[in-house]
Amino acid sequence: MDFQHEQSWDALTTILASKSTANDAWNKFIDFHEQAAPKSYWTQLRHVDIEIEQTEVIAWLQQLLNDNPIPNTVVAIWIGLLKFADNDKEIPTVYLSGADTYDKDDIDWASDPTYLPENRYAQLGVLQQIDDIVSTDEENYEFFDWIFPLAYCAFTFDEIFRTKLDKKLILTGKREIFVAVGHDSGDYIELTPVN
Repeated sequence: MDFQHEQSWDALTTILASKSTANDAWNKFIDFHEQAAPKSYWTQLRHVDIEIEQTEVIAWLQQLLNDNPIPNTVVAIWIGLLKFADNDKEIPTVYLSGADTYDKDDIDWASDPTYLPENRYAQLGVLQQIDDIVSTDEENYEFFDWIFPLAYCAFTFDEIFRTKLDKKLILTGKREIFVAVGHDSGDYIELTPVN
């Protein structure tokens, strides 16, 4: 089954714009793809525990930002997605950095970080579960490896920054800070600015 990249991207942006909870947004995103191709793994993807992991992500962010306050010069935060090699396995990983410049039409700002806190990397269990599940579909794995981690992180971090994290940790005296999440090697999506 050929999934359509453009339709998946449109579904991602539409669902993200609805400002649903991460759990609801994730299920809507799964529903969209299940309509295109009924597969046995959709149920497994629906059962990844987003809410428990959000608690762990919030604790990581609070520790990170308390130990390494964001400088006043930083106007944008980048949540990067990558994979670290560990023996014969790749481990999905996220990291947080910040930049003194921002351009909504040009992601180059994210490649010139001025804020690189210690302990900026986190290996999220749900990202690993997603990878383990979607890797069973060899035909569609390249597509899934692109869209599902990005969608999960967009929904999760958007909800956390909008509703669950003390905004004073992010704003540090500023009125607004921009946030984007994406693959270091490719596509990204803007999240709701923190204000």
